[in-house]
Amino acid sequence: MHNKFLWGLAGLCLSGNALALTKGDFDRIEYAVNTGTGDTLPYASDSLTQAFTEAFPFIRFEEEPSEKLVAYLDTPDRALKQLDLSIRVREHVTKPAKSKITVKLRAPDPAGFGDLAGYRKAEIDYDGQNSKYSVSYDIPFSPEEIDVKRVDMSKVVELIRQDGNAWNLVADVLSARQEDLKQTIVMRTYDWEGTMADARYDRIEVDFQVWTPYYRKPRVTFADFSFKGATRDREELDQAFHYLHEQVQKAGLTQGMHTGSKTKATFKMSQGFH
Repeated sequence: MHNKFLWGLAGLCLSGNALALTKGDFDRIEYAVNTGTGDTLPYASDSLTQAFTEAFPFIRFEEEPSEKLVAYLDTPDRALKQLDLSIRVREHVTKPAKSKITVKLRAPDPAGFGDLAGYRKAEIDYDGQNSKYSVSYDIPFSPEEIDVKRVDMSKVVELIRQDGNAWNLVADVLSARQEDLKQTIVMRTYDWEGTMADARYDRIEVDFQVWTPYYRKPRVTFADFSFKGATRDREELDQAFHYLHEQVQKAGLTQGMHTGSKTKATFKMSQGFH
């Protein structure tokens, strides 16, 4: 898998003397803590209950969530995944102007990215055990031109083509396999913003997300707390992460919760991928 990744990535370099990205290029880091909610929230709830806020008193939440609809694209044999690439189509229902297609490339180490330009962000994802590196490109779209529930693949490819740097990542796969592209099931996400109640970390903005299938089948829920910051502040952010993780464990609702990648779980629930 890793050799295949490096072979595919070699074609993305802009010159024979391409310089690899370094850890210093990854200036943002995102932390995530998975959680369960027990019976404190109704299924697919768009509002936080008193029982929920009492179970998680260490976060002060804003009342109104944002709503998004999310689907991922790939070929049935996961040609994009085999090159550590992903394409996500996300409609921001609450603020439609923020709807975007995201093309993301992952690598286990910064040196694996080669010479890339024009990316939206180079970020580290940290779950308490592993650091995962990713570079992503965001392409805006209007919900009037792309319906996430029935994605127009040709329109997605057309929009990605307009961003030359993003297109360089996926050109080989999409040029050869566009007709094979299909979408996953649609996930609906509700996202609340808040801050930690502990004065040591109250400047850190925390997101609480709940993901459920849009059509409520299968009837599953993914929930997590997450926050981002600059890697230069990693020592403080690591402390905040350990505090958050500890508080979630104390809430006692982690039994039976989803763990791992929501992207991976979405593909697993979707028929026709292998």
